[in-house]
Amino acid sequence: MATLHIQQSDGRSWTENVTGLLVVDAQNNFSLKQGGGTTDFFQNGQFVNAVDTASHPDYWQWKSDAATGVNYWGWHSAETLNGSTPVSTDASNPWMSVLRLNNVSGHGDPDLSYAVSAVNNNTYTQTYTFAVGEEIFPTVNSANIVHADIAGGLTTKDGNVTISPFGSSTAIQQFQLSADNGATFFTAGVDVGPQASAAGTATYGTYAADASGPTGQTWNYMQIVSKFTLTGKDSASLVGFASITPVPEPESYSMLLVGLGLMGFMARRCKRA
Repeated sequence: MATLHIQQSDGRSWTENVTGLLVVDAQNNFSLKQGGGTTDFFQNGQFVNAVDTASHPDYWQWKSDAATGVNYWGWHSAETLNGSTPVSTDASNPWMSVLRLNNVSGHGDPDLSYAVSAVNNNTYTQTYTFAVGEEIFPTVNSANIVHADIAGGLTTKDGNVTISPFGSSTAIQQFQLSADNGATFFTAGVDVGPQASAAGTATYGTYAADASGPTGQTWNYMQIVSKFTLTGKDSASLVGFASITPVPEPESYSMLLVGLGLMGFMARRCKRA
C-alpha cells in the first residue's frame, strides 16, 4: 500500500494512490515497477496507453534523469502556477507541484524504504503526506528492536527553504505498527527527522534512531508515514528506511551455542584425523 496527499495553503489539494506502481514477488517482497510494461503512463490508478490531458492533466510518467541516468516515476499537478490546466507548460508557468518517486520497497525482514522528491513551484506552503505499508510475515509477538533513518537534500529558489513536521509528531518520518492488519496503528518509538532551514542548497540528515520496540501484541502490519511542510519556491528530497527485528528467545541462543560447539568439535576431530 502506498498513498500520497498534498495540501496547499490556498485550499487546493491532490491525492494519489500509487499502490498500482508497486510490483510484488512470490516472497511478498515489493518494489517500484520499472516502467509500465506496454506503456509508461499511470493515470487514475491504472496504466494507460495514452493520458487524458484534456480532463485530467495530472498523471505519472516513467522518466530518466538526463544528468544522472536514474529512472523514476514523475507526477505533476493538474494546475500550473497561474492556475490554468494546459496540456503542456514551460519554465515561465510551471506546474504548482511536481513529484518524483525513485524508490518504494519492502522486504520480509521486515523492512520498508522509500525515496521521494517534492517541488513546490509557487509561493503557497504545501504539506505532504506519503505513506507506505506492508504485512509483517511471520508476525512479531516477542521482544524486538526497531530502527528508522531519514536523509536527503533541500533546495530553494527564493533564498531560504524550510522543511518541518506537521500534525501531532515532532518528527517528519513516523514508523507505526499494527496488530489488526492496518486498521489501528501504534508508534514504534523511532520517529526521525526534525525541522530544518537552509539557504541555497543543503543536505538534510542523516537522522537515525534505534529502540526496543513495543510488545504485548502480535504485530502483523507496519507502515512509514512521512508528513512534512515545504515552504514556497522550494524543493526537498527524502530517503527513508524503517525495520523491526525480533529478538531471539533465550532458548534460541542456547541452541545456537550448542550448534557452534558441535561445529567446533567436528572441526577439531577433522584436524586431528
